[in-house]
Amino acid sequence: MKKLFIAFAFAAAALAPAAAQSKAKPAWVDKPYSAYPDTLYISAVSSAPERAVAEKAALGSLAASFKQFITNRITISDSERLLNGVSSSETNMSQFIESSSALDTLIRAEIKETWNDTKNKVWYALAVMDKRKCAALYNDELDKLIREIKVLIDVPDEPAPGTAARCKKALELAEKASLYALVLSRLDGGGRQNEVYPLISKTKALLDKAKNVAVYVRVAGDVNDRVRSAFASVFSGEGFKIGGSNSRFVMDVTVSIEDAPKTMYFNARYTVTAVLTDTKTGSGILTYSISERESHPAGQKEANSRAITGAQRTIGKTFPPVLREYLNLD
Repeated sequence: MKKLFIAFAFAAAALAPAAAQSKAKPAWVDKPYSAYPDTLYISAVSSAPERAVAEKAALGSLAASFKQFITNRITISDSERLLNGVSSSETNMSQFIESSSALDTLIRAEIKETWNDTKNKVWYALAVMDKRKCAALYNDELDKLIREIKVLIDVPDEPAPGTAARCKKALELAEKASLYALVLSRLDGGGRQNEVYPLISKTKALLDKAKNVAVYVRVAGDVNDRVRSAFASVFSGEGFKIGGSNSRFVMDVTVSIEDAPKTMYFNARYTVTAVLTDTKTGSGILTYSISERESHPAGQKEANSRAITGAQRTIGKTFPPVLREYLNLD
C-alpha cells in the first residue's frame, strides 16, 4: 500500500533557528516542555559533539518515545481489544508498531532549538511536534482507512468469490487503523478506537462465513495434476477453499500440448483454457486462456515436459492478477 504519511525530512533541520552559542544553558535542555508545553507539543532533547548528529538523535528520540507510549497503551488495553474483536496478538501488534514507518516519520516533527555548550564541546537539539497539526493529518488518514474498510466489507450476505480476500485486506487496513486511532489518543485524547473495533468484529464475522466458499478445479489433459495444482494454489492464496465436485463454483480447465515445427530444437506448444462457473446460476463468471511455445534440444518428449512446466509457471504468474481484477481487489 502506498505510504499514507508525509515523511519529515532531516532537511528540516536546516531550517531550524540559528544555533544559540550563549554561555547560559537554556531551560529547555533539562526541561523541554518549559519552552513547548506538553499540552500542545511533544518534545525530545538529545546531545552530541556535532550539531547534525544531535538534531538527528533528537528526532529519533521523539519517534522512539512515541512508539514506546503506543506499545504500552496496547499492553494495557489488551483485554479491551480482545473484547472488541481485534485480531492481532499483543506480540504481533507490538512488532507492527516497531516496524511502522508512520511512527518513524512523525508528521510535522522539526528541530526548534539548538544550543552549543562550548565549554564541554556538546551540542543540544530540541525536537518538537505540534499535536494539533499532527492530529489533523492522522485524522484525515484514519478517515480514509475507515472508508476503504467499509467499501471492502460491503459484500452480499451470502458468501461469494472474493469475500474472504476482501475481508483479509480489510483486516490488514484495520490493524493500521487501530494503530492510528491509538496515535490520536496520544495527540488529542480522542477515542476513535471505538470506530475501528466494530469494523474489525464485522469483518471477522464475514471472514468466518466466507471460508465456506469452495472452488472445484477440474482439469482435462493434465499431467500428474500439475496444472490443477497451479490453479488451486492461486485460488487458495485469495482465500478460497479447494472443494470437491459438489462445490458451488467449478473451474473447468482444458490443457492441450501439441508438437510444434522443429527449428534448432524440438518444440511444443501448450494451450490452457479455463472457465469459472457458478453452478447455482449456471453462468460462467470468469474466463482465462494462455498459449505459448517451449523448446528443448534433447527431444520431443522433453519439449512436451517443458511445456507443462511452462504452463504451470505462466498460470502462477498471470492468473493471480486476472482473478484479483475479477474480485475487484486491485
